Amino acid sequence: MAFQFDSESQQKIPEQAPPRERIGKFSLLVMGGFGMLLLGLFAWHPVTRAARAALGRKNAKEANEATEAKDWTRAYQALVLARQRAPEDEQVLLAWVAFLKASGADAGGLAQTLQTLKKQRPLTEDEELLLGRSLIASGKTKDARAVYEKLPAQQSTRQAGLTLLSDILSAEGHAKEAAEAARRAAAQDTARPETKLQMVTQDLTSPMAEVRKDAYEQLWKLAEGTDESSLEAVSRLAAHPFLTLPQARRLLELEEKHPLKSLKDRLQVVSALMRLQPEQRTELAEAEVRRFASTKRGTREEMAFWLMRENLNDQVFALVPRDLALQSRELYPILVQAMAQAKRWEELKELLKIPRPPVPAILLDLAMVEVLSHLQPDMRESRHLLEGTVVNAAQAGDLNTLNAAATLAEKLNFADIACQAYKEAGLQAAKTGQSEPALQNLQKSAELALRAKDTGTLLEAVRRLHELSPSSVVFADRFVYLRLVLGVEMETVDVGSLTPQNELNAALHVKVERIPAPLLRALSAYRLGDREEMQKQLAALPRAETLPPGPRAVVAGLLTLAGKPDRGFQMAEKISGTVLLDEEMVFLKRAL
Repeated sequence: MAFQFDSESQQKIPEQAPPRERIGKFSLLVMGGFGMLLLGLFAWHPVTRAARAALGRKNAKEANEATEAKDWTRAYQALVLARQRAPEDEQVLLAWVAFLKASGADAGGLAQTLQTLKKQRPLTEDEELLLGRSLIASGKTKDARAVYEKLPAQQSTRQAGLTLLSDILSAEGHAKEAAEAARRAAAQDTARPETKLQMVTQDLTSPMAEVRKDAYEQLWKLAEGTDESSLEAVSRLAAHPFLTLPQARRLLELEEKHPLKSLKDRLQVVSALMRLQPEQRTELAEAEVRRFASTKRGTREEMAFWLMRENLNDQVFALVPRDLALQSRELYPILVQAMAQAKRWEELKELLKIPRPPVPAILLDLAMVEVLSHLQPDMRESRHLLEGTVVNAAQAGDLNTLNAAATLAEKLNFADIACQAYKEAGLQAAKTGQSEPALQNLQKSAELALRAKDTGTLLEAVRRLHELSPSSVVFADRFVYLRLVLGVEMETVDVGSLTPQNELNAALHVKVERIPAPLLRALSAYRLGDREEMQKQLAALPRAETLPPGPRAVVAGLLTLAGKPDRGFQMAEKISGTVLLDEEMVFLKRAL
């Protein structure tokens, strides 16, 4: 029979509570370990970062201690470890700043470190100024100007801000404006003797007689002191053209009792005594030589250099025997110069030919150039040797020799060689981050090229000046002007981007001499054949009579083309054609 289920007839099983689940010890251990692993994974990076930061700060502290002790090697080693462990930690960055500032080792690195620190927090006033100075030193003048322009007015017009502005203007090639900013900076702090000396020195050249007189009196007060500034004041007074004989004797007394006196300072005062007593020059010089021999104060090089500078060549020959000079790289050039001053050319020629001289061969070549210029009337060999010297010095990157060669070339009227030497010196200085010498040499090259009407070298020098200091509106204007006048590279000229003809700093009223933008736009319109735009820009031109001769000649020619020949002629008849480029002369002839 089929199975039938009868729930009523079956024995009922009492209901029971289900047994409690148990977790074993092993499970607990596994779960706990897994949790710890997750926690460790999440906490690993913050913990390691904190640990590395702590170690980095410890290294930074060690670096600061080493920097204060001027132990540069230990400081650098500690900083390398600190940067490896915590490269963006504020304390580590501050330690780098302190090290680079104290050692003066790397202006570019200092600027970069300060910029990294700026991402962590706003820089302090001193740090902003330090950033500006380091940018200038590393050749980034445009960035330095950006730093200065963001300074608050109360900061940019104080002494430190004005000093930064002066450095920027100097790096941009604005020497007059830089001097004005420096003068205003110095005027804010006359408590320090060195600052007072700077102010007094500037006032000595004032056009006002009362200011000069007061500065002269202040300089004498400074000379009575016992610090380095008082010695400098003694030297400046010794060179003053209105110094009297009693005053010169008083200066010698001040120098003799000064605690920081030196042979160099004494000889400067003796030079003043010799200037005021020309009949006693020889006696005074011989007395100083005897005094040097008995006191041994100073060095033979200092005494010999002073005698050579005073053109006392016989005394140089007595003090510096030939055999001694051949063994000294300091005395040998002094003896060479003394022989040149004495015009002992044949003897000097033999001295320059000795084997194994104590100075580099390239310097001997320079000396031989001048010797040959006196012994060979056609100067052909001198020119050839000087050209080779410039080439060799440029290849060797020898800035000092390039400068010496440029000066000698000017002296011998080799204008083209001088122009090339100054240009190479400027390029070499720019490569090594020496922005101020680079600007000075390139500007000198441009001046000589302008004088020689060498437009190729002139354009290259002006281009380099603009590249070296792109934030300089003066260099930018000159570069635009020259290309437009010469009619070259005109496709690269953008007169629409010319900066406004305004003041560099409205609060200071510091201005720079510029070629007016309307003249550049009028010249560009002329090149493009747009007479209407040319007339419009000429109408907007300020007083053209104050422009240099070249731009003034261009304005005169453009005015004639614009239908104003009378005004163009009035302007042109006062310009000498000898100072113009050939291309500027074309405009002048149109107005005459």
